[in-house]
Amino acid sequence: MAVASTPPLQLVIAALLALSLSTTASSSPAPANRSSCYKRLFSFGDSLTDTGNYIIHYSNASGPVLALPYGETFFGRPTGRWSDGRLIIDFIVERLGFQYWPAYLKGAAGKSPAEEFRYGTNFAVAAATALSQDFFLEKNLRVDLLTPSPIPPYSLGVQIDLFKKVLAMLASTDQERKEVMSSSLFLVGEIGLNDYNHPFLQNKTLEWVRPLVPQVISSIVLSIEALIELGAKTMYVPGIFPLGCTPLYLSLFPGDDRDPATGCLRGVNDLILAHNHMLETKLEELHRDHPGVSITYVNSYDNVLGLITAPTQNGFDKETVLEACYPVFISGSAAVPCVDPSKHVNFDGLHMTEAAYKLMARGMLDGPFAAPSIMSTTCNHGC
Repeated sequence: MAVASTPPLQLVIAALLALSLSTTASSSPAPANRSSCYKRLFSFGDSLTDTGNYIIHYSNASGPVLALPYGETFFGRPTGRWSDGRLIIDFIVERLGFQYWPAYLKGAAGKSPAEEFRYGTNFAVAAATALSQDFFLEKNLRVDLLTPSPIPPYSLGVQIDLFKKVLAMLASTDQERKEVMSSSLFLVGEIGLNDYNHPFLQNKTLEWVRPLVPQVISSIVLSIEALIELGAKTMYVPGIFPLGCTPLYLSLFPGDDRDPATGCLRGVNDLILAHNHMLETKLEELHRDHPGVSITYVNSYDNVLGLITAPTQNGFDKETVLEACYPVFISGSAAVPCVDPSKHVNFDGLHMTEAAYKLMARGMLDGPFAAPSIMSTTCNHGC
């Protein structure tokens, strides 16, 4: 499979927004925790979870995420989220009752980082990978902002190292560390999509990308093992959604084989299915090796595919289910936002709308795409 001539646009992004940006619906102090289980939430990942870290790191860059219609649906302004409104993580934070829950780079710049992180934090950075930035440099991929697909220095391993610094702020003794780890919820991902996305956007073929899958999975597993070693007891690990159904990839590979039932790219989705299957298998092995730890695979692939194959049942327009509301990432498309993002699954060509993320979050919080679901009554640390 050959990539269409040049990447359709600059996947990237952003400049420093005012630190008044909140990471959830409100920046007011958190109310009493509505979850009887989790005192904190720590998340790792990429743009599906990033609530502002990318634009803080790349403070001299520019990009569409700095302007409306990004953020228009809920916040009424851009917030560094790659959507028209809230992300999956925002809906999870709201259900857990953490109204103040900062992006890591915002919290770390505060006057009292330990207080900033009392309910956890978000380490996810847009465009982040599971494999290290050095790995891609050694593969002769560009990582700087001058390339259409910059790779930030915030791989999953780097995010885990940042978490260790936060843990040291929150816990000064082994007993305190044990309490923090056992009473916290960890969301590891989605991560891995950009390990494939960056090479594709730098004109690599499917044949070049496919051998990366075992290495990507190994990197994710190593990070999960690091959290287990630190004492983590409850983790949710999402797989990747059907990338071959995104408007960006449908435009990148216009002549490739499509599934007649969905209109999605077979080759790209087969790659993602291979990733997800290997990830789920490895998580099952980890659970067998660590029976006291709850490690739950989140089936994001079927969750999103269900929105695409049954759009009207989920509140979306059938005619636009494979189209972007605001096709800023689609080469040759007029970047004019749609009238009603809630009728679209896809927002900008790669990322989804708040409406889609809300349904994806529900699949994790209440099932059936995570079993046990996050809000199930069973608490792994005995509360």
